[in-house]
Amino acid sequence: MNRYAIYSVMMVLFIPLGSVAQQSDIDVWETLLRPQHFPEREIAEGTSVIELRIPLRAEDSGVVPVSIHAKIPQTPERYIKALYVFVDRNPKPLAGRFDLTPAMGKADLAMRLRINQFTHVRAVAEMNDGSLFMHSGYTRASGGCSEPPPFLKLKEARERIGEMRFRSRPSEDNSEVSLAHLLISHPNVTGLQLDQRTRAYIPAEYVTKVVVSFNGEHVMTAETDISISEDPSFRFFFQPRAGGTLTAQMTDSKGREVTHSFEVEPTLAELSD
Repeated sequence: MNRYAIYSVMMVLFIPLGSVAQQSDIDVWETLLRPQHFPEREIAEGTSVIELRIPLRAEDSGVVPVSIHAKIPQTPERYIKALYVFVDRNPKPLAGRFDLTPAMGKADLAMRLRINQFTHVRAVAEMNDGSLFMHSGYTRASGGCSEPPPFLKLKEARERIGEMRFRSRPSEDNSEVSLAHLLISHPNVTGLQLDQRTRAYIPAEYVTKVVVSFNGEHVMTAETDISISEDPSFRFFFQPRAGGTLTAQMTDSKGREVTHSFEVEPTLAELSD
């Protein structure tokens, strides 16, 4: 199926559920997404490698928390090389691809999504040997990609584009790794939101890539799209060891590039040596 056919089907899926209630549901995953992203590849389903957690009913469809918990450690011999996050019935279902490294220690990830319709959300883990594992969940939310931001709020958000906040703390169950939280200021406009004054669609502008390194060593790269919420928030693990500098570089769809660096204290294990 070519990309124009895929786009046409996704626009049909973008119609509110009530207007297609009498029509049979389309299996978006089997019909479109799996053939497009993982053609003829076997995917094991279950929680042996990863577990996805998402609320069954979202309080705010524009900021839906989702977390992915890895069941295996990140080691040079065996590690999760990439995580894919799909929102089946969003206009652009692939919310993000996350390229991961053994430098994380643990491959857990957490973020906030926009959800446009009742839908399945999926996480697919690709191992360093090429094997694939998937776990999915279902959530009831609607309108997250099209809800218009207030004009003044959008104006303020644009003035803060590229600002970042970072914090970390030692993991409660593993003294070798620390849990990091990176927050990036960006309105992440989807292109499906109406300007309440002009009644025209607001042109899309959103974060497309985030690269994280620690002391010059690659930790994680996130390639994201419009399904990531305003002010993208990422929680992940890394190994501070003796401390140093964590660097985060953001790129957006308008070509902006912003880099910030943050000093990180040594882990408790290093301090006790």
